[in-house]
Amino acid sequence: MQKGSLFMRKPRRLIVPLAAFALVAGAGLGLALTQVANAQTEITTCGPTTSGSDPNECTITSSSANTSVDDPSAILAVVTLDSGDSVTPADQYAVISYAMTCYQGSNQTTTQNTNEDYFAFASDTEGASVTDSLSLGYANPDSCEVDSLEAQLETLSSGGTLSASSSGSITMELEWDPATSATTSSASSSSVDVAYISGHGGKCLDDRGNSSSNGAQVIIWGCNHGDSAQSWSWSGYELKHDGKCVNDPGYGGSGTKVILWSCNGGSNEKWSHVSGGEFKLFYSSKGHLCLDDPGYSTTNGTRLSVYTCNNGGNQHWSRS
Repeated sequence: MQKGSLFMRKPRRLIVPLAAFALVAGAGLGLALTQVANAQTEITTCGPTTSGSDPNECTITSSSANTSVDDPSAILAVVTLDSGDSVTPADQYAVISYAMTCYQGSNQTTTQNTNEDYFAFASDTEGASVTDSLSLGYANPDSCEVDSLEAQLETLSSGGTLSASSSGSITMELEWDPATSATTSSASSSSVDVAYISGHGGKCLDDRGNSSSNGAQVIIWGCNHGDSAQSWSWSGYELKHDGKCVNDPGYGGSGTKVILWSCNGGSNEKWSHVSGGEFKLFYSSKGHLCLDDPGYSTTNGTRLSVYTCNNGGNQHWSRS
Protein backbone atom coordinates (compact mmCIF):
# COMPACT_ATOMS: atom_id res chain seq x y z
CA MET A 1 0.00 0.00 0.00
CA GLN A 2 1.07 3.61 -0.11
CA LYS A 3 3.66 4.76 2.42
CA GLY A 4 2.07 6.24 5.51
CA SER A 5 -0.97 4.00 5.15
CA LEU A 6 -3.10 3.52 8.26
CA PHE A 7 -3.23 -0.19 7.50
CA MET A 8 -0.18 -2.42 7.40
CA ARG A 9 -0.16 -4.86 4.49
CA LYS A 10 -0.65 -8.35 5.91
CA PRO A 11 1.13 -11.48 4.65
CA ARG A 12 -0.61 -13.12 1.73
CA ARG A 13 -2.89 -15.90 2.75
CA LEU A 14 -3.73 -19.05 0.81
CA ILE A 15 -6.87 -18.50 -1.24
CA VAL A 16 -9.42 -21.26 -1.68
CA PRO A 17 -10.80 -21.91 -5.17
CA LEU A 18 -12.75 -19.00 -6.61
CA ALA A 19 -16.27 -20.43 -6.48
CA ALA A 20 -15.98 -21.53 -2.85
CA PHE A 21 -14.35 -18.26 -1.81
CA ALA A 22 -17.14 -16.21 -3.32
CA LEU A 23 -19.59 -18.05 -1.09
CA VAL A 24 -17.48 -17.33 1.98
CA ALA A 25 -17.21 -13.66 1.09
CA GLY A 26 -20.93 -13.34 0.57
CA ALA A 27 -22.15 -15.35 3.56
CA GLY A 28 -19.40 -16.04 6.07
CA LEU A 29 -18.31 -12.41 6.32
CA GLY A 30 -21.81 -11.04 5.99
CA LEU A 31 -20.66 -8.44 3.45
CA ALA A 32 -22.82 -7.44 0.53
CA LEU A 33 -21.77 -7.99 -3.06
CA THR A 34 -24.23 -5.55 -4.55
CA GLN A 35 -24.58 -3.64 -7.77
CA VAL A 36 -23.25 -0.10 -8.01
CA ALA A 37 -26.75 1.16 -8.76
CA ASN A 38 -27.85 0.33 -5.21
CA ALA A 39 -25.93 3.29 -3.84
CA GLN A 40 -27.88 6.53 -3.63
CA THR A 41 -25.17 9.18 -3.56
CA GLU A 42 -21.46 9.34 -4.28
CA ILE A 43 -19.48 10.89 -1.43
CA THR A 44 -16.03 10.96 -3.00
CA THR A 45 -13.89 8.98 -5.41
CA CYS A 46 -10.26 8.13 -6.04
CA GLY A 47 -8.29 6.45 -8.80
CA PRO A 48 -5.03 6.51 -10.73
CA THR A 49 -5.11 10.30 -11.06
CA THR A 50 -5.81 10.96 -7.38
CA SER A 51 -4.14 8.14 -5.47
CA GLY A 52 -0.53 8.68 -6.52
CA SER A 53 1.72 6.84 -8.90
CA ASP A 54 0.43 3.32 -8.23
CA PRO A 55 -2.71 2.73 -10.35
CA ASN A 56 -3.65 -0.52 -8.56
CA GLU A 57 -4.00 1.14 -5.14
CA CYS A 58 -6.57 3.65 -3.96
CA THR A 59 -6.83 5.49 -0.63
CA ILE A 60 -9.49 7.81 0.80
CA THR A 61 -9.12 9.43 4.24
CA SER A 62 -11.09 12.01 6.21
CA SER A 63 -8.11 14.36 5.91
CA SER A 64 -8.02 14.12 2.11
CA ALA A 65 -11.77 14.39 1.40
CA ASN A 66 -15.12 14.99 3.04
CA THR A 67 -16.23 11.53 4.17
CA SER A 68 -19.05 12.45 6.60
CA VAL A 69 -22.72 11.68 6.05
CA ASP A 70 -25.85 12.02 8.16
CA ASP A 71 -28.60 9.43 8.70
CA PRO A 72 -27.06 6.65 6.58
CA SER A 73 -28.69 3.27 6.11
CA ALA A 74 -25.60 1.97 4.27
CA ILE A 75 -22.10 3.15 3.38
CA LEU A 76 -20.43 1.39 0.48
CA ALA A 77 -16.99 1.07 -1.08
CA VAL A 78 -17.39 0.38 -4.80
CA VAL A 79 -14.22 -0.74 -6.59
CA THR A 80 -14.22 -0.78 -10.39
CA LEU A 81 -11.68 -2.56 -12.56
CA ASP A 82 -10.37 -0.01 -15.04
CA SER A 83 -7.99 -2.54 -16.60
CA GLY A 84 -7.06 -6.07 -15.61
CA ASP A 85 -3.64 -7.49 -14.86
CA SER A 86 -1.95 -9.13 -17.84
CA VAL A 87 -0.59 -12.09 -15.87
CA THR A 88 -1.98 -15.63 -16.15
CA PRO A 89 -4.18 -16.75 -14.47
CA ALA A 90 -5.98 -13.42 -14.47
CA ASP A 91 -8.37 -13.87 -11.52
CA GLN A 92 -8.63 -10.37 -10.04
CA TYR A 93 -9.46 -9.46 -6.43
CA ALA A 94 -10.11 -6.16 -4.66
CA VAL A 95 -8.60 -6.19 -1.15
CA ILE A 96 -10.31 -3.56 1.01
CA SER A 97 -9.48 -2.11 4.45
CA TYR A 98 -11.37 0.59 6.34
CA ALA A 99 -11.97 2.27 9.66
CA MET A 100 -15.15 4.31 10.31
CA THR A 101 -16.63 6.17 13.28
CA CYS A 102 -20.41 6.42 13.70
CA TYR A 103 -22.43 8.48 16.17
CA GLN A 104 -25.81 7.83 17.77
CA GLY A 105 -26.94 10.44 20.25
CA SER A 106 -24.07 10.96 22.71
CA ASN A 107 -22.52 7.58 21.83
CA GLN A 108 -19.94 6.72 19.20
CA THR A 109 -18.28 3.56 17.95
CA THR A 110 -15.46 2.77 15.53
CA THR A 111 -15.78 -0.16 13.16
CA GLN A 112 -13.06 -1.63 10.97
CA ASN A 113 -12.12 -4.83 9.15
CA THR A 114 -8.99 -5.99 10.92
CA ASN A 115 -8.39 -8.88 8.49
CA GLU A 116 -9.24 -7.03 5.26
CA ASP A 117 -12.04 -7.96 2.88
CA TYR A 118 -11.32 -9.95 -0.28
CA PHE A 119 -13.69 -9.68 -3.24
CA ALA A 120 -13.36 -11.46 -6.58
CA PHE A 121 -14.35 -9.51 -9.69
CA ALA A 122 -16.96 -11.41 -11.68
CA SER A 123 -14.85 -10.92 -14.80
CA ASP A 124 -11.45 -9.55 -15.71
CA THR A 125 -12.87 -7.04 -18.19
CA GLU A 126 -12.93 -3.28 -17.92
CA GLY A 127 -15.92 -2.02 -15.93
CA ALA A 128 -16.34 -5.05 -13.65
CA SER A 129 -17.01 -3.95 -10.06
CA VAL A 130 -17.42 -5.22 -6.50
CA THR A 131 -19.00 -3.55 -3.47
CA ASP A 132 -18.08 -3.78 0.22
CA SER A 133 -20.79 -2.69 2.67
CA LEU A 134 -19.06 -1.03 5.63
CA SER A 135 -20.31 -1.92 9.11
CA LEU A 136 -22.10 1.06 10.70
CA GLY A 137 -22.01 -0.20 14.29
CA TYR A 138 -25.59 1.03 14.94
CA ALA A 139 -28.89 0.14 13.32
CA ASN A 140 -29.71 3.83 12.76
CA PRO A 141 -26.68 6.08 13.35
CA ASP A 142 -27.16 9.84 13.36
CA SER A 143 -23.97 10.29 11.35
CA CYS A 144 -20.82 8.45 10.27
CA GLU A 145 -17.37 9.45 9.10
CA VAL A 146 -15.07 7.16 7.15
CA ASP A 147 -11.68 7.72 8.76
CA SER A 148 -9.75 5.69 6.19
CA LEU A 149 -10.59 3.46 3.25
CA GLU A 150 -8.06 1.57 1.12
CA ALA A 151 -8.32 -0.79 -1.81
CA GLN A 152 -5.67 -2.72 -3.71
CA LEU A 153 -5.95 -4.76 -6.88
CA GLU A 154 -4.44 -8.20 -6.39
CA THR A 155 -4.06 -11.21 -8.66
CA LEU A 156 -4.44 -14.90 -7.86
CA SER A 157 -1.27 -16.81 -8.68
CA SER A 158 -1.04 -20.37 -9.91
CA GLY A 159 -0.03 -21.36 -6.37
CA GLY A 160 -3.33 -20.09 -4.95
CA THR A 161 -1.99 -16.96 -3.24
CA LEU A 162 -2.75 -13.30 -3.86
CA SER A 163 -0.13 -10.72 -4.71
CA ALA A 164 -0.27 -7.07 -5.73
CA SER A 165 -1.18 -6.51 -9.37
CA SER A 166 1.69 -5.51 -11.61
CA SER A 167 -0.22 -3.89 -14.46
CA GLY A 168 -3.93 -3.48 -13.63
CA SER A 169 -5.70 -0.37 -12.38
CA ILE A 170 -8.78 0.42 -10.26
CA THR A 171 -11.07 3.28 -9.30
CA MET A 172 -12.92 3.39 -5.97
CA GLU A 173 -16.07 5.32 -5.04
CA LEU A 174 -17.33 5.89 -1.52
CA GLU A 175 -21.13 5.91 -1.69
CA TRP A 176 -24.10 5.82 0.69
CA ASP A 177 -27.81 5.20 1.03
CA PRO A 178 -29.85 7.58 3.24
CA ALA A 179 -32.16 6.20 5.90
CA THR A 180 -35.73 6.09 4.59
CA SER A 181 -36.94 8.08 7.60
CA ALA A 182 -34.30 10.79 7.24
CA THR A 183 -35.88 14.19 6.76
CA THR A 184 -32.77 16.28 7.39
CA SER A 185 -30.25 14.12 5.54
CA SER A 186 -27.28 15.75 3.88
CA ALA A 187 -28.31 13.81 0.77
CA SER A 188 -31.07 16.35 0.18
CA SER A 189 -29.95 19.28 -1.90
CA SER A 190 -33.38 20.57 -2.84
CA SER A 191 -34.40 24.01 -1.63
CA VAL A 192 -35.77 24.08 1.92
CA ASP A 193 -37.39 27.30 3.14
CA VAL A 194 -36.50 27.68 6.80
CA ALA A 195 -37.86 31.11 7.75
CA TYR A 196 -36.63 31.06 11.38
CA ILE A 197 -34.00 29.14 13.34
CA SER A 198 -34.27 29.13 17.13
CA GLY A 199 -31.72 27.90 19.63
CA HIS A 200 -30.79 28.00 23.31
CA GLY A 201 -32.96 30.19 25.50
CA GLY A 202 -35.44 30.78 22.72
CA LYS A 203 -33.08 33.10 20.84
CA CYS A 204 -33.05 33.17 17.04
CA LEU A 205 -30.34 33.16 14.42
CA ASP A 206 -29.98 36.74 13.20
CA ASP A 207 -28.01 38.69 10.58
CA ARG A 208 -26.77 41.76 12.46
CA GLY A 209 -28.20 44.86 10.83
CA ASN A 210 -29.89 42.73 8.19
CA SER A 211 -26.70 43.15 6.19
CA SER A 212 -25.94 41.51 2.86
CA SER A 213 -22.26 42.46 2.96
CA ASN A 214 -19.42 39.96 3.07
CA GLY A 215 -18.23 39.63 6.66
CA ALA A 216 -21.61 40.43 8.21
CA GLN A 217 -21.92 39.05 11.74
CA VAL A 218 -24.20 36.14 12.56
CA ILE A 219 -25.68 36.62 16.03
CA ILE A 220 -28.55 35.60 18.30
CA TRP A 221 -31.46 37.92 19.03
CA GLY A 222 -34.89 37.69 20.53
CA CYS A 223 -37.12 35.91 18.05
CA ASN A 224 -39.28 38.22 15.97
CA HIS A 225 -41.05 36.56 13.08
CA GLY A 226 -41.62 39.92 11.46
CA ASP A 227 -37.87 40.66 11.29
CA SER A 228 -36.38 39.83 7.90
CA ALA A 229 -32.91 39.66 9.51
CA GLN A 230 -34.07 36.34 10.97
CA SER A 231 -35.31 34.85 7.71
CA TRP A 232 -33.05 32.02 6.52
CA SER A 233 -33.01 29.21 4.00
CA TRP A 234 -31.12 25.93 3.94
CA SER A 235 -30.56 24.63 0.43
CA GLY A 236 -27.81 22.73 -1.33
CA TYR A 237 -26.22 22.19 2.10
CA GLU A 238 -25.85 25.99 2.45
CA LEU A 239 -27.37 28.05 5.27
CA LYS A 240 -28.26 31.38 3.65
CA HIS A 241 -29.55 34.85 4.40
CA ASP A 242 -30.06 37.42 1.67
CA GLY A 243 -28.12 35.24 -0.77
CA LYS A 244 -25.02 35.00 1.43
CA CYS A 245 -23.81 31.83 3.16
CA VAL A 246 -22.95 31.21 6.81
CA ASN A 247 -19.20 30.63 6.63
CA ASP A 248 -16.33 29.48 8.89
CA PRO A 249 -13.83 32.09 7.63
CA GLY A 250 -10.51 30.69 6.48
CA TYR A 251 -11.43 27.23 7.78
CA GLY A 252 -10.56 28.64 11.19
CA GLY A 253 -11.89 25.70 13.16
CA SER A 254 -13.17 25.46 16.72
CA GLY A 255 -13.83 28.86 18.32
CA THR A 256 -13.93 30.82 15.06
CA LYS A 257 -16.78 33.31 14.76
CA VAL A 258 -18.92 32.65 11.70
CA ILE A 259 -19.78 35.30 9.14
CA LEU A 260 -21.87 35.74 6.02
CA TRP A 261 -19.93 35.44 2.76
CA SER A 262 -20.61 35.07 -0.94
CA CYS A 263 -21.49 31.42 -1.52
CA ASN A 264 -18.58 29.66 -3.24
CA GLY A 265 -19.21 25.95 -2.72
CA GLY A 266 -16.43 25.57 -0.14
CA SER A 267 -16.78 22.90 2.55
CA ASN A 268 -16.45 25.64 5.19
CA GLU A 269 -19.98 26.73 4.24
CA LYS A 270 -21.55 23.29 3.76
CA TRP A 271 -23.84 22.36 6.64
CA SER A 272 -25.93 19.33 7.44
CA HIS A 273 -28.77 19.57 9.95
CA VAL A 274 -28.52 16.29 11.83
CA SER A 275 -31.32 14.58 13.71
CA GLY A 276 -30.02 15.85 17.08
CA GLY A 277 -30.53 19.44 15.93
CA GLU A 278 -26.94 20.42 15.26
CA PHE A 279 -25.86 22.32 12.18
CA LYS A 280 -22.64 20.45 11.40
CA LEU A 281 -19.95 21.52 8.96
CA PHE A 282 -18.97 18.94 6.33
CA TYR A 283 -15.20 19.35 6.48
CA SER A 284 -13.56 17.44 9.33
CA SER A 285 -9.82 18.02 9.02
CA LYS A 286 -10.11 19.95 12.30
CA GLY A 287 -12.66 17.65 13.92
CA HIS A 288 -16.45 17.69 13.84
CA LEU A 289 -17.57 21.33 14.06
CA CYS A 290 -21.06 22.59 14.93
CA LEU A 291 -22.76 25.99 14.92
CA ASP A 292 -22.43 27.09 18.55
CA ASP A 293 -23.90 29.71 20.89
CA PRO A 294 -20.79 30.45 23.01
CA GLY A 295 -21.27 29.95 26.73
CA TYR A 296 -24.98 29.17 26.40
CA SER A 297 -25.53 32.91 26.03
CA THR A 298 -28.97 34.46 25.94
CA THR A 299 -27.63 37.98 25.41
CA ASN A 300 -28.88 39.73 22.29
CA GLY A 301 -26.01 40.37 19.91
CA THR A 302 -23.85 37.41 20.93
CA ARG A 303 -21.84 36.31 17.91
CA LEU A 304 -22.07 32.66 16.93
CA SER A 305 -19.06 30.41 16.39
CA VAL A 306 -18.15 26.98 15.19
CA TYR A 307 -17.09 24.70 18.00
CA THR A 308 -16.28 21.03 18.47
CA CYS A 309 -19.59 19.16 18.38
CA ASN A 310 -20.58 18.03 21.89
CA ASN A 311 -24.37 17.60 21.70
CA GLY A 312 -24.84 20.57 24.03
CA GLY A 313 -28.10 22.51 24.13
CA ASN A 314 -26.22 25.55 22.80
CA GLN A 315 -25.61 23.60 19.58
CA HIS A 316 -29.22 22.53 19.02
CA TRP A 317 -31.20 24.53 16.50
CA SER A 318 -34.82 24.17 15.39
CA ARG A 319 -36.07 25.13 11.94
CA SER A 320 -39.58 26.53 11.60
